[in-house]
Amino acid sequence: MPDFKGLDLTGKTAIVTGASRGIGTAIAVQLGQRGANVVVNYTSSSSRQRAEDVVKRIEAAGSRAVICQASVANMSDIPKIVDTALQLSQTGKIDILIHNAALGVDANLDEVTEELFQSHFDTNVKGPIFLTQAIVPHIARGGRIVFLSSAAARLGVAGQTIYGATKAANESCARVWAKELGQSHGITVNCVNPGPVATDQWQESDEQFRQDMQPLIESTPAAARIAEVDDVAPLVAFLCTDDARWTTGSVLCANGGLYN
Repeated sequence: MPDFKGLDLTGKTAIVTGASRGIGTAIAVQLGQRGANVVVNYTSSSSRQRAEDVVKRIEAAGSRAVICQASVANMSDIPKIVDTALQLSQTGKIDILIHNAALGVDANLDEVTEELFQSHFDTNVKGPIFLTQAIVPHIARGGRIVFLSSAAARLGVAGQTIYGATKAANESCARVWAKELGQSHGITVNCVNPGPVATDQWQESDEQFRQDMQPLIESTPAAARIAEVDDVAPLVAFLCTDDARWTTGSVLCANGGLYN
């Protein structure tokens, strides 16, 4: 009989920020299908029904899940996320933290405002830093932290001055934390870096931006298309497993080969 126990997440407690839509939903469901119990985080009241639907999909796979309305950009909301995970946990520990929630509004340099800068760095950088800080005392040895980065961190995509900078910051945090939290806490920290993905955010992006991206999409080595969420979620899930124990401080390609 084949033995895939190293990929099993049964009994683990996971937090997926921004889990009510897009890649976050796919990751939350993928973790649940592997046996993890999942905190499905969402921000706005309009996303509550989607979050509840994600919980139902996870429960249908035989795992437990609970919704948690909280913004990672709001420091007063962070304890709520941690407490929700601890209440869900069967061991009193948190095992997996997925930093998926992010803002990604396109703006050329001459359109960048202080408000745009602040909102993106609050959600994409400050939030993950302080949420991680709050969770480290509760995370089990062998714990996993994974960032959803982006090809924008390295490709230099026009219109992504702010977004690209926040994702480069995420990758830097992963490298630093891999050293800080490795031997001391037994935690691995990695990034997965999608390129364009068929999500609501992609569909809502500026038409000109999508046209400008078309030559890049057509040159994608794996296939001339944008990714689907199910191209990305299994890679995130793998980094959460025991089989990925010797991978840390890395950026895993999830962009069809646009860059490695």
